[in-house]
Amino acid sequence: MFTQFKNQIRFLLAIVTFFTCLLTYAQEIGTISRVSGEATITSLDNETRPVAARGKVNKGDSVKTANESEVLVRLKDNSTMLVRAKSLVKFTEFSFEKQASDTAKTDVLAGTLRAVSGQIAKGQPDNVKYSAGTATIGIRGTDIELAIIEEGQSDRAGIYNYVHSGETSMTLSSGETANVERELTGFTPTNPTPGEPLLQILRDRPAFLQIGIFDALLQQLTAPRIPAIR
Repeated sequence: MFTQFKNQIRFLLAIVTFFTCLLTYAQEIGTISRVSGEATITSLDNETRPVAARGKVNKGDSVKTANESEVLVRLKDNSTMLVRAKSLVKFTEFSFEKQASDTAKTDVLAGTLRAVSGQIAKGQPDNVKYSAGTATIGIRGTDIELAIIEEGQSDRAGIYNYVHSGETSMTLSSGETANVERELTGFTPTNPTPGEPLLQILRDRPAFLQIGIFDALLQQLTAPRIPAIR
């Protein structure tokens, strides 16, 4: 009888553990607001599905866009991500419980991402990070555009951190760091010339910055609401 009881307890614990892991593994962090063209989402367990409007985005999902395609993602803290054409972006970490432990980490693996900060950045700005190649970007109330430009594209090959508004700190894995202010660009070249700084601040607007079909909608979604006059 005692052995049977122990087996039942173990079985129940296994079920609880399974569903706890399942909930953690497939934690919903946002939704697809808009999609244009062809795009896919790949989950942590390497299952790939087409992107569809109003579809779920889970922690660890990667969004990949085809040529002339864009995806607009709205996360639960009201941060907004615009994945540009021919890009791959991973939503690596996200926790939003309105606590000091709230965190968000987004990785640009290829192409370009425009990102507008949400509630986590307002309350815990140090807990919001972006990465692109060898660069890590911290934010201060920001609307930014991150790009990995390959050889043969419009701009010189390298990692770009353009600030539409707010301010960022850009840090390279080699240790260099710099603050990037509004309408300036942090840049690290793929192939620096001898003696060239690895981290630079560019004042000219990069050529890769283009207005896409969802930029106006992004501005509407993220614009501060003005209370109605009564």
